[in-house]
Amino acid sequence: MTRMENLQPNLDEQARQDAVYEAAMRSINAKQRETERQGYVVMSGAMNWGEGSLSDGIFGKVSHAAKLFMIGFACVLPPLMVWIVLL
Repeated sequence: MTRMENLQPNLDEQARQDAVYEAAMRSINAKQRETERQGYVVMSGAMNWGEGSLSDGIFGKVSHAAKLFMIGFACVLPPLMVWIVLL
């Protein structure tokens, strides 16, 4: 038996470990890229919503109407609750 025959199992195990390590690193890098991609999507959506809600289009008009409704609701609700609960 030669010295190379004795080292062959060690070389096979090292090659297997290298392959597992590379697969794990690719998985970690893919997960990090996915997280970064999701951040870009959120920021893009927020920026587009902000620009769209201030425009003169349909979305801008609906957004403005919703804002006015919420302000009116916040102003009407306390007196209404006083009227219903206390009187």
